[in-house]
Amino acid sequence: MTERDTAKIALPYGADGAVIPVQKFRDVQKLYATMTDGKMEYVLYGVENQAEIHYAMAVKNNLYDALEYTGQVEEAAKSHRQEMKRQKEQDETDSDQGKKTPNSGEFLSGFWKDDRLIPSITVTIFFGSKEWDGPLSLFDMMDITDPNILACMDN
Repeated sequence: MTERDTAKIALPYGADGAVIPVQKFRDVQKLYATMTDGKMEYVLYGVENQAEIHYAMAVKNNLYDALEYTGQVEEAAKSHRQEMKRQKEQDETDSDQGKKTPNSGEFLSGFWKDDRLIPSITVTIFFGSKEWDGPLSLFDMMDITDPNILACMDN
């Protein structure tokens, strides 16, 4: 497992399009790589250490994972922009052979159809003296039992 930067920053849009920066710091984040079925697979593991019960821990962990995925999408978009710029500079002398042209959805998101995210798994380790009596998932924090609604939600 290799150490990763624990700081996560995102710039989600606020009211009236104002940018409100969000910065969070994980306790630990590591990249795990393993060989399965003849190919390399990667997983990001985040660890949150808790001495006290945090009754919104599921939301906190979900935010960390969402910020991780946002960062991966932004990195893919940046890489694609750089590649398109490089290809545009080469177009003056070379042919279009091997050039990838993004479709409208790929261009809009910056994330291409064949791009893939590295899974992010956050584990909370509780060191408190009492038994954890807080929610273990987002679903535990809601009064929704309809399986049709739950099937549409991340947990």
